[in-house]
Amino acid sequence: MNYFFILICLLFQTCNPAKLLNVPPPNTNGNWIQFLFREKLETIDTVLPENVPSDENPNSLELEWTLLAGTPNTMTTNKGFAVDQNASIYVAGDTNGGVYGPGPIGTRDLILGKYNSQKNTIWTQQVGTAGVGLQVEGVAVDPNGNAYVTGHTNGDFANPLVGAEDLFLIKFNSADGARVWTRQIGLPGVRIVGGGYSIVPKGIAVDTFGNSYIVGNSTGAFGGPETGPNGFIIKFDTDGNQRWVSQLAIRNAQSFPRGVAFDRITGNVYMVGTGTANFATDTFPGLGGNANSDLFILRYDANNGNRQFFAQLGSALRTTEGSSITVDSSGNVFAGGTSKADYGSGADGTSWLGTLVKYNSLGVLQWVRQVGPIRGAGKQTVIETIVSDTEGNVFTTGRTNGNIPDGSADSLGRNDAFLTKHDSSGQSQWLRQIGTPGATITGNGIGSDRNGNLYGSGSTDREINGVPAQGNSDLFIVKYK
Repeated sequence: MNYFFILICLLFQTCNPAKLLNVPPPNTNGNWIQFLFREKLETIDTVLPENVPSDENPNSLELEWTLLAGTPNTMTTNKGFAVDQNASIYVAGDTNGGVYGPGPIGTRDLILGKYNSQKNTIWTQQVGTAGVGLQVEGVAVDPNGNAYVTGHTNGDFANPLVGAEDLFLIKFNSADGARVWTRQIGLPGVRIVGGGYSIVPKGIAVDTFGNSYIVGNSTGAFGGPETGPNGFIIKFDTDGNQRWVSQLAIRNAQSFPRGVAFDRITGNVYMVGTGTANFATDTFPGLGGNANSDLFILRYDANNGNRQFFAQLGSALRTTEGSSITVDSSGNVFAGGTSKADYGSGADGTSWLGTLVKYNSLGVLQWVRQVGPIRGAGKQTVIETIVSDTEGNVFTTGRTNGNIPDGSADSLGRNDAFLTKHDSSGQSQWLRQIGTPGATITGNGIGSDRNGNLYGSGSTDREINGVPAQGNSDLFIVKYK
């Protein structure tokens, strides 16, 4: 009887599936945490046992390479990232050093680099004007590999400065990175002493024809009659001609567009952002009530800029913010951001959780997932960027000052970057958190290629994966396979 009991126990232990895989890939020198699991992310608030090697899981990740770009005693930040259909990588940002040139040109320059999948440089560009600052806010790539970079400037760049901050948009040629055209748009006025109004873009998307869609905020009447901080979306054609601009202004409410995506199936454009309005009725307040903000998604006709309500995510007396949006090949819409609300995670309202939501093509909520510590004042996890693949999987990146899988401990550094994958039904596939003691690391960009390789980008002030930082802040790119 005793032998039979021992045999049963051994069989049970052998067949018991692992819930968490926590084994580093070989030959990786950096400080990082890799957690692969089958349970929903929001259920993990304790460390689970380490049982099975990561290479036994088909969703495991192996770090292939890490690249940092910066120069001594300078600040270089990543502000945009894209991967094209040929697995070429585009990383955009700004710097006060000579990252892609012999030295700085202006007070802050635009930088854009194109690399192949083995991190070999195809071309780089550093753009600036003496005495002028250029702040980059995003990059997008058309089907031909041309890159479009948007941002804002405080000086004479493509044209004489009109406002306090003017929007700019540059198209770069795919072959060599040469500038095809540059546009600068501003609003005159007296909003700010010594200057006019500001137009500050926050996100950009490009459609199959090379048309650009940019969202952001303006302090003047841009695309509508209202002044004060309002949202906008603007369309340029592939030759840089402005086609239309639409203002987002709701009485007594605030709206802050942050991301934009193009739906190749319907030809519609989606905007995501944060606002205090009820966007279905264009009234104040929103679902959060009073001054609490909600995540909103609006749909626009790409031909004329007509707006239609799509979805809104909020919770009473809590704030939910939207930062990024993507549309998959079936027309499902995913949005990412951060929230203090409890969307099934058990959050107590003291911490900010990275929040990922899926809607079908009709705007019907499918699921919400949250990542990060569910309690703890000062804890903040933010999803900055999301992308989807042809199979309906969704990938996110962002930043956290907590230990996401542990749910209670601190991050490895002051802030860590993270990457996640969920399948189309919202099931967690894996999560990786990247940190270095004492470092501030943020994830800002993410993308995948046809072979299933994953790329992430961001900014760091310390080494990553054994690759040393060169400046006070560097941009970085990592590849996993």
